[in-house]
Amino acid sequence: RHSVDRVECLCIVLRRLSSPSRWSDLEEHFGRSGSASSQIFYATIKLLVVKWGSLLSEWRVEFMKERVVLHSSRIAEAGAFPEKCVGFVDGTALFVSRPGGGLQRVYYSGHKRRHAVKFLNVLTPDGLFLYLFGPWEGRRHDMTLYHKSGLDDVLPGALVVAGEQHYLYGDAAFMIRPWLQATFCGSLTKQQGQCNSTMKVPRSAVEWGFKDVKQTCFALDFARQLKTRESPVGLLYRVAALVWNL
Repeated sequence: RHSVDRVECLCIVLRRLSSPSRWSDLEEHFGRSGSASSQIFYATIKLLVVKWGSLLSEWRVEFMKERVVLHSSRIAEAGAFPEKCVGFVDGTALFVSRPGGGLQRVYYSGHKRRHAVKFLNVLTPDGLFLYLFGPWEGRRHDMTLYHKSGLDDVLPGALVVAGEQHYLYGDAAFMIRPWLQATFCGSLTKQQGQCNSTMKVPRSAVEWGFKDVKQTCFALDFARQLKTRESPVGLLYRVAALVWNL
């Protein structure tokens, strides 16, 4: 029902994600009513995910195989003790407003002490999102998301390049696999402690990615506006990850 240029559509999306403003505050900026801007915004983010969402929701085997040598060398240059690491896997919680309808316990994360939706992310050493799975309820464990994502079936063949097994690295919440390594925990030997220490700096790429998405799309850091029963919170985070990758 609205005649709108594609550039204006993108501008409305970027402006809305950049700060937690109300639609009425943007009426003068775009010369449109708040309801019109809202309709354009949600229609555009749905179109973006339909057209480009596969860049995050599907594991691009050939794309990753072309870059495993580059990624592993960059991580090794950062001082990492283990070899053949090509990326980092971790779960992140997006805080949301307290939901109604009997869903408070489902969305409550006992670890974060907040209501949230969770995503499983695979990030490369440059802090970009390679794979994104979610949203799921905030109470879910990272390993639950890992199994639900199907990565355990994809990675065994996807990370074998030139006969060499490469792997992703995660925190102590993840189980050990040939294609998935995790931080040592418990009573550590000297070598295990050194391994954990050398991986602290490279693994910070995961936290950089999470931080930069919320800093670029600051509206996602305003939990009071993220209402799971009133807005597509998972869709917003997926579009924000695409914007950050760009």
